[in-house]
Amino acid sequence: MSATSPIPPPPPETLVTRAESVVSHSPSRWVLLARDHTVQVIAALAVLGNVALFIYLGLRFDALPDLITLHFDSSGLPDRIEAKSSIWGVPTIGSIVLVINTVVGIVLHSRERAATILLLTGALLAQILLWLAVHSIVGGWW
Repeated sequence: MSATSPIPPPPPETLVTRAESVVSHSPSRWVLLARDHTVQVIAALAVLGNVALFIYLGLRFDALPDLITLHFDSSGLPDRIEAKSSIWGVPTIGSIVLVINTVVGIVLHSRERAATILLLTGALLAQILLWLAVHSIVGGWW
């Protein structure tokens, strides 16, 4: 065999098209989340709202009366009066909603970004509603 003889082509069954030879790697779930600034902003606002609610209640807790009204009936009369320590249930509910919506949103994000935005927006709206609830229970902002 001489140095100038051509190399025979491979058999046709071993030929791979260019599209088949390119391995497509989709970004990981965490990379997609790191790139999605809308999701980050909504999640940060929801977390900030929940943490701020805990801080607010911590600052106001000593000034609360020993018994507080947590619920009113349809005629506006109190129907649930409990110890002031039960007020911590309100931001705790917000934390539970936030954690569940965030976990489900992270799982769904790579397949359905809109679902993640909807879940996190729901968590943010829950924090806003809980702030309004605390405001009506505690009375006044400061």
